[in-house]
Amino acid sequence: MGADFSGGTQLVFELQSYRVALQVDSAGENVMDYIIASLESGLGAEVRLISYDPSSGKAVVNVNGRLTGPMLQKAADIATVVNVEAYVEEGEMEKAIQLLRARVDPYELLDVRLRPFGETSIIVEASGLDPSRIRDLLGVQGKLEMFLDNQLILGNDEIKNLTAPISAEGLAYVPISLTTAGTEMLKQACSGKAEHSIVIYLDRPTDAILVFENRTLEEASHLFYDEHSQKFYVTRETGLAVSTYYISVVAVPVVGGDVSAEVESYLLSRVGNKARIILLGSEDDFTPELIDRLSSLYRLEMVPRRDGESVDEWVLRACGVQSAPVVTQTMAAGGVTGNLTIPFVGRTQALSLIKAQNFQRALAYRLDFPIAFVQESSLSPSFGPKFKLELTFAVGVTILLVLILVYLAFSRVKAALTIVVFLFVDALLTLAGISIFGLPLGLPAVSGLVLVVLSGLNQHIIITNELLKGVQPQEKVSVGWRASRALSISYLASFTMLLVSILIALLGFGPIRIFAIVASVGMVIAILLTRPVFARVMESVLSGRPKVIPQESAAKPEQKQQ
Repeated sequence: MGADFSGGTQLVFELQSYRVALQVDSAGENVMDYIIASLESGLGAEVRLISYDPSSGKAVVNVNGRLTGPMLQKAADIATVVNVEAYVEEGEMEKAIQLLRARVDPYELLDVRLRPFGETSIIVEASGLDPSRIRDLLGVQGKLEMFLDNQLILGNDEIKNLTAPISAEGLAYVPISLTTAGTEMLKQACSGKAEHSIVIYLDRPTDAILVFENRTLEEASHLFYDEHSQKFYVTRETGLAVSTYYISVVAVPVVGGDVSAEVESYLLSRVGNKARIILLGSEDDFTPELIDRLSSLYRLEMVPRRDGESVDEWVLRACGVQSAPVVTQTMAAGGVTGNLTIPFVGRTQALSLIKAQNFQRALAYRLDFPIAFVQESSLSPSFGPKFKLELTFAVGVTILLVLILVYLAFSRVKAALTIVVFLFVDALLTLAGISIFGLPLGLPAVSGLVLVVLSGLNQHIIITNELLKGVQPQEKVSVGWRASRALSISYLASFTMLLVSILIALLGFGPIRIFAIVASVGMVIAILLTRPVFARVMESVLSGRPKVIPQESAAKPEQKQQ
């Protein structure tokens, strides 16, 4: 069932793009170049100059990144922040929606609805999809970083091409192609570093501090915390050695849901450098006082643990770690090529493949600015809770009227019942076809189903009328000839509708495409199965009635021949 009939989930995402007004206090030929470089370095975001008036010192810039007032003012350096407002340039919202739709519903067949909300927010409505999968697909910008020994070695600019994920032996893989420059950079970075880990991040939270309950790590198997560097690290066996890699995300612990004086002092000192706090858990895992104190300084985000997720997987997901393959002996010796295969590990092969698909789609449809998940809520059915009862009543009345009208037209109960039965056959077989394609049963699919059923009713009446003429005593041709003639008419009508439906499916989008695909499926089933079977069944039904020939008049020669 689609969102029209069964409801679903509504999620809100916010594009992190801002228009900032500055007052430049210093004069100089390259003053704005210096300010923009300072903003990009301090915010870790893309900054673009919109306007600058040297005489008044007023400047306007666009910032594509997460920020807070204190963080922005510190990064602005010699300029004073006058005003900050969320802002997305004309056309950027539509572009972002197209990219996000390509991630979650590339063929527009899942009845996922995306629409703008306000200046910078996007509402996503979906049914039948895991909300956590939607957050993973849509809640990231698609910023790739590859680290080796805590040093950045590759990013998005070095990726030339990605292909669809493949799965084998419980793992999933994403093949990627590097540019010539990227291949050389990777070759130099891997030289002499066999068994070292290449840590691959997607949207690493560089603008955040991760806060976790210290007892959480008691359940970890390979994950540990280094108090001196304030970072997590992972140890694992690679052959005969033990490999260790650090996660390049700042993290601080709390005990009993509250912070120590030392940690609180550290968080206060980082207000001008970090935009948000990521709490590893839900609100129940931290004291209300801590949440109030932190929310007054930073933007808060919760990353709760998912069902069946290990602590190691939980922490790595919060830090944006996607994979950590080791440098092979061949790569360490200089055997680096431009074609890499990134492995993804999940609890099952299906989960591994989903993780790889999320990674590949986020990179293939990368946004120009960060995107943040805001809230999630349930979505009520569009047609209300009484829809099923109303639909049952409407279908029942329609079938009764069809039965009465067909009986009045042909005066044969069995013929009328056969036509009504095949209405159900058309509907059920089309629903089976819909399930093969995995289409949601929403209003577009129901519209296509109604078209299939009504066209079937029309053609069944034509076939019945032709066959009925063939059993009349005065008819000069056989019933078989009539059946063949009726089927040829039915096939022509179905094939014409099939061609039109395919054309609409290829040229259409969204609900129109779903409608056309359902109609196409129904027409194919009709041509291959239901129409010839109906003709055979109806021929048997009509031929079973004895012919009445008047005894007082002699039969004509053509009647004897028939």
